[in-house]
Amino acid sequence: MRSEPTQFSSFDSIYRHEYTIVEERHGDVSLFPHTDQLPVISRAINLEFYGALPPSVARVDHRADGFHKAHLMEAASAFCFTLNGSRTDRLRLREMATPDLVFKVVIVQQITEQTRRGPHHRFRFYCGDHFFPDIHLCGKSLIIADHVLQRFTARVPHFICDDIYLLLLILFGSTIISLPVGPGRAFIIPHERSFVAFTYEETDTEYILTTCLTINEIHSLKAELPPLAMNFHYGPDFTLPRIRTWAPTSVLGDCIKIWKRKEPIEKHEPRRSKKPFDWHWLAYWSRDYAIKKGHGPGSNLYFLDHIPGPRVLPLLPGQRAGQYDELAVYKKLRPEYDWDTAFAERDAKLARPKPPA
Repeated sequence: MRSEPTQFSSFDSIYRHEYTIVEERHGDVSLFPHTDQLPVISRAINLEFYGALPPSVARVDHRADGFHKAHLMEAASAFCFTLNGSRTDRLRLREMATPDLVFKVVIVQQITEQTRRGPHHRFRFYCGDHFFPDIHLCGKSLIIADHVLQRFTARVPHFICDDIYLLLLILFGSTIISLPVGPGRAFIIPHERSFVAFTYEETDTEYILTTCLTINEIHSLKAELPPLAMNFHYGPDFTLPRIRTWAPTSVLGDCIKIWKRKEPIEKHEPRRSKKPFDWHWLAYWSRDYAIKKGHGPGSNLYFLDHIPGPRVLPLLPGQRAGQYDELAVYKKLRPEYDWDTAFAERDAKLARPKPPA
């Protein structure tokens, strides 16, 4: 994973020949790809993606049923995962859902700012003719220090060699809790049979990730009850959910067990293909793949904790989203404790200071 800005790259697309992707610079800030190029790149990517899909899936919009939305989700995921590994340019794609749970293939634009503490990175996502809403974490912006990229590359085995896609997949693709790690705190994110930890600093408006840790680098991990559960979401507005679709305490318990067992992340050989994947072949089989996973009439999608954001979960026919009331569970299991105060103190850690009048 290269953290320095790429100056130019030849666009790998059958719909736009001899086109060079360049970076945009404004003083100490660089953006790749250039903002003015995003509509052209997005149009070529969409022609490639939608052109191979069955018409009933290519036309999916907010009015579609859950099965067709799930089919589109599987197709977008396959397109981004496999083609990111076989692209010859440095363009990175990601599948993301609109607030209506319609999946799009979006372009990842990396914004790098040179600061006194080294390069800091942000990411935003473009599709069609507009940017997706910026992704926030519990009401705050997310900044990634260059040291995170370096340590992630060195410590986390990759399916796709040298690729920022996996970092974003881990960050946005799972549940996340915050725990004391060493002298500070870290975001703990389950990954395969282990987990990845990102230490961070917090300001009134930002979370700044400072490094990436795996089991081998974590020498102290403290459990907190109730755990501080976090949510990625679109836009800055955020209301902490009382009823969740997952159990943060269960995630906490699993992570503590993994840490005590020192269970590392499994190593994988790089999957970079020597020749481009045939997207038409993958698109043809995407429906069968969705059905093999159990999708069919009655399938549906939902956002984690029903908060629009990058984390979307599927529901197979007959399934329902979880309903987990943390406070009620704690009161039932250990009624002798003052859980109302404990939860209020926990939630105060996520309270965003109000701007001065």
